[in-house]
Amino acid sequence: MEAWVEQLKKEYKLQDLPEFNNPIEGISYSFLDQTTLLTAWESRYLNTQKMATYSFHHVEELATARAKLLHDLSHGCEGILLTWDETPDLDQLFKDVHFEYLHTIVCLPIKVDLMPVLQWMDRNHPTNFRLETGIKELPISHPSVGYVISGFDAYSSGANAWQELAYVCNFLEQFLARKTSREVTLEMGIGENLVVELAKFRALDWLVQAICEQQQHFPSIKIRCKTGWRNKTSYRVNDNQIRQTLEAMCGFISGVQELCVTPYDFAYAKTGDFLVRRMALNTVHILENEAELKDKRSYVQGSFIVQHHAHWLCDKVWSVLKSTSSENFEHQLQQEIENTNQLRKQQRSMASEPIIESNDFKEISGVYGGIGVYFQNLQA
Repeated sequence: MEAWVEQLKKEYKLQDLPEFNNPIEGISYSFLDQTTLLTAWESRYLNTQKMATYSFHHVEELATARAKLLHDLSHGCEGILLTWDETPDLDQLFKDVHFEYLHTIVCLPIKVDLMPVLQWMDRNHPTNFRLETGIKELPISHPSVGYVISGFDAYSSGANAWQELAYVCNFLEQFLARKTSREVTLEMGIGENLVVELAKFRALDWLVQAICEQQQHFPSIKIRCKTGWRNKTSYRVNDNQIRQTLEAMCGFISGVQELCVTPYDFAYAKTGDFLVRRMALNTVHILENEAELKDKRSYVQGSFIVQHHAHWLCDKVWSVLKSTSSENFEHQLQQEIENTNQLRKQQRSMASEPIIESNDFKEISGVYGGIGVYFQNLQA
């Protein structure tokens, strides 16, 4: 390592190597941070099993939703992740779907009534079928309803890594305090910086362990990551493909239990493009079967810089959780996310890249019931 650092000094023509600053993430680090191994906790929630992959379906109009579902099933998807704002006719939506050959997750927002879904499940007894909701206290007792904390909503709002982690951990603390036996899913977005995102998942593993120990409650917890739409365009297909592939690769090598690669045009398309759905599916197939990233092992265990970032993220999140009252947490985090979004806009302005406001797109869910943001220039 010393020889490497000395060579860098020669190439930079500097005696003291510069420090790197990432204003969006808030992280500062030096070359020496990439040569110093920090103490790490054993992983408990990453690399625990073969990762399951899912195609994304936001059900709006029944016939269109069914066409997309059958399209993905016919092109080799192994799992489906569905959500909706109004429950469709489930008998029609799932007609001729063989649940025994795939994994199915229905993940519903708080406002959706669960009873129609539960009644359909009791009538049909679908195998490999899981229902999740953001509702903390269920009006009825049903063992099949898991609890989901959507860090993806924070990601969609423009949150950086530590802000998304803080959002998730705050909800997790509140839920574990109830001492319920329901299974918990932590759904995270995948941002643009590969190294920071890998550190984010490592930090999440450690933070969850700490919170469970603090609450002395250890329910079944799984981590799912989902690619998003905040950095995709409507006119640069190849850029979208590269970004989507990099994000999906991050999901594979992070060690999470579940990965959902979404169609990149979800935020702005009037009608979904089946080619875009094929791109999402094929991204998974290529990484899983051609690049052989499907084994349950860590590809970043020996990365000093990932370890450094993970430590920084844990320290930052833990300090925010412990120094902010529950009454002020929501307001403070929203303000921090807004500050991060302003930094992004400033960077794009300096690069002469116009910003398209989010009201030109679908109302994507954001933190605390708000609306997500969109940063990419989407000129036709």
